[in-house]
Amino acid sequence: MLPIGSMKRRTALDIKKEILRLLKEKDMSLRELESKVNTNYQTIKTQVKELEFFGLIKVTKHDRNEKNGRGFTSVGLVRK
Repeated sequence: MLPIGSMKRRTALDIKKEILRLLKEKDMSLRELESKVNTNYQTIKTQVKELEFFGLIKVTKHDRNEKNGRGFTSVGLVRK
C-alpha cells in the first residue's frame, strides 16, 4: 500500500491519451469524459480544447439533450 500523498499525478499527456482512447469507442459528452477519465470538468475542457486546436477531435454544442432538455457539449474523433 502506498503512503498517503505518494500517489503520482497523471500528466496532461496521460489524460489526453485516455480521452482519445475513449473517443475511439464512441462520441461522448464532456461530463461522460469527466466521469470515465476520473478527473475534474475543467481539466477535461482544457485538454479537449487543445486536442481540438490540433484537429484531432471535433467539439459540438447541442441546445438540448433528449433525456433532460438541457444543453450539452459532445466530443468525437475527427475522421480523416
